[in-house]
Amino acid sequence: MISCTVDDVTVRLKAPHDLSFLARWGTAFWVLDDQDSGNLCFGVTGAQGRLFVKYAGAEPVRYEGVPADAISRAREAVRVYQTLDHPTLVRIREAVELDHGFAMIFDWTDSVPLGRQYGQSHRVRELSLQQRIDAVAQIYDFAGHAAALGWVAVDLYDGSVLVDLVTGAVTLCDLDSYEPAPIINRMGRMWGSTRFMAPEEFELGATIDQITNQVALGALAHTFLGDDATKDRDAWVGDEELFAIAGRALEADRNRRWPSVAALADAWRRASA
Repeated sequence: MISCTVDDVTVRLKAPHDLSFLARWGTAFWVLDDQDSGNLCFGVTGAQGRLFVKYAGAEPVRYEGVPADAISRAREAVRVYQTLDHPTLVRIREAVELDHGFAMIFDWTDSVPLGRQYGQSHRVRELSLQQRIDAVAQIYDFAGHAAALGWVAVDLYDGSVLVDLVTGAVTLCDLDSYEPAPIINRMGRMWGSTRFMAPEEFELGATIDQITNQVALGALAHTFLGDDATKDRDAWVGDEELFAIAGRALEADRNRRWPSVAALADAWRRASA
């Protein structure tokens, strides 16, 4: 491992890499360099204000692949953010081919990331109960929007969710792996956090669709209202009806889940009205 400095930020890499391209958008003030996706993420401030820069092309310390593959995935991901544009989805401003990589430029948000790896998931308790219920509804609204357009989530988990602890507004990010349906599991164990994965995401040849995605959505209800690891009733702070709605989404038997993400979102909205 080596360390390099860009502005006042230290970046850990497996090999040297020129990061001077960041000056195009301003001065780096923050970095996320321990992802296993092959991306480096920067907070940059400049003439356009604060921006989030997601860059593929370097060799981050936890990445086991080659930069060319990360670059290819990043190029493909641009279409996700452009096609699924929604008030809850982070806004992409531009995508740029660079000398040694590829960058996606997003709006910056000061919202709190709920992924356990960031150590702030407990802060969801700072929201009121109604804000927590509404936050789940926002996620479900986006998921219904994506499903209606024929897209399926891969690797949807708590790390994709940021929340404003004052307003309760949710921002979804890091959805690079969304794909147009149909998807067939050609990996065996697919990408993702086990807490949010359906049985078919471990089954080679299984269909991955909006019925599959309900398991992640049900688990995310527990991220806000309970414990997404155990899904226990004892940890749940919502009412029985909401618990049952999330529980149906979490059924191991896909035939027992909701008929669509839209049906799940509608049931949640009705129960929380």
